[in-house]
Amino acid sequence: MATIRFRDTIHNFIAFEGKEVDLIDAPVLQRLRGIRQLAMASLVYPGALHTRFDHTLGVTHVAGQMADALGLDTEERRLVRFAALLHDIGHGPFSHVSENALERFANRTVLPAGQKKEKIHELITVHLIENDKRIRDILGGDDCKRVIKLLQEGYGDPVLRGIVSGPLDADKQDYLLRDSRFCGVDYGVFDIHQLQRSLVAEQHNHAQELMIRLDGVHAVEQFVLAKYYLTTMVYRHRVRLITDQMITRAITLGIEKDSIPTLQKLYEFDGSPTFIENYLGWNDSRFMMTFGHDAPDGSRCKLLLNRLNQRWLLKRVFHLPVKEFTAEARERLLDVGKPANNELRRKIELAVASVLKEEFNADVDADFVILHSYQIKSARESSRNDEASILVSRPGQIPSHLEKESTLFASIDERLSDQFVEVYAPVEWADHTDRDRRLARLAQPLKEAIQKNLPGIQQHFEL
Repeated sequence: MATIRFRDTIHNFIAFEGKEVDLIDAPVLQRLRGIRQLAMASLVYPGALHTRFDHTLGVTHVAGQMADALGLDTEERRLVRFAALLHDIGHGPFSHVSENALERFANRTVLPAGQKKEKIHELITVHLIENDKRIRDILGGDDCKRVIKLLQEGYGDPVLRGIVSGPLDADKQDYLLRDSRFCGVDYGVFDIHQLQRSLVAEQHNHAQELMIRLDGVHAVEQFVLAKYYLTTMVYRHRVRLITDQMITRAITLGIEKDSIPTLQKLYEFDGSPTFIENYLGWNDSRFMMTFGHDAPDGSRCKLLLNRLNQRWLLKRVFHLPVKEFTAEARERLLDVGKPANNELRRKIELAVASVLKEEFNADVDADFVILHSYQIKSARESSRNDEASILVSRPGQIPSHLEKESTLFASIDERLSDQFVEVYAPVEWADHTDRDRRLARLAQPLKEAIQKNLPGIQQHFEL
């Protein structure tokens, strides 16, 4: 049985053997070398050049460590490591940034009923595990089915599921440390060894579930806070948000206005083998070369991508907490990025462009004006994310929840989540003084332009 070792930046020497080695050498895994973990974050954090491939190896190593800490048998350990190796193979260029375009342009009408509400990149992952000849030859049909069940809802063992996808999963444990290291920050650092020593599998609701020991609460607090601070300081960094939105808008313009056939084929998912075969041929560099450098002059998509290549970024001209708007406006603003609200978003962006044209005494291309809203969950809410709450083992008693056992999180009001509305636009200012003066003048007119174009909202009021 072949064994290989990698010298990993985060975990030092990590080992893989047998079928794991064969999977790593498969084209669907090697493709991840060309997809950066944090898209264009290197424009603000120059070291953030790590890839989905690096991360995948790290997640697999951590999944194995968790299995060992929990005392899982050889077969269970093998299964969670296979799932970890394959969990990201459905990602497109620029990782999560592609998800927005896939969700917007997928042809869901042709998908089976059970897939119409699934995330597209997850459907691509399942399709690859089911149909990629190299993967099936390596794992065999039965293991492919088991891995798919583990990556989807419904697998019978909550402990294995918790290692692969849950509030304490191997994915989070790796990306917090990896993203911190490559961004050159300490926000995501936590004691991974103490966290793993705190893991335990115990009976709850008629099944074994992943929990932490009571004496591991502080280690989990550190982990959750690391996730909160890295989200706040890196994933929601102003430049990171702008670059992500520029890529997303470039794709949208390339499909809807430029009608670029190659771009349409890349994002109009229909579940067909033809789509998958084409999709697997793309990574970050091919995307930028094809739709940036090689695209026809005058292409709206090319203009935005070339701005990214030159680090000629859109400017943030508006930033305001959602709570500063009327109660009626808040929910609409938080949903403004959803495909169902495309017309509303366009209407607001046209109004914003008009205000900016008056301020800067120059034409402002509304196609490049981007309205964006986002949320930063409270540290307490971050302990759950979209998954179940973290369970705390209490021997001889019913398991408790982290929020009840943690004095720190009990003191945090869960409602204290931050929600913001921002606008990015193709404008310039002479210097910081000019910027501050213009932003002060624009604050009220832009707020009114946004609010008055929301359906059913007439009221204007002062900042």
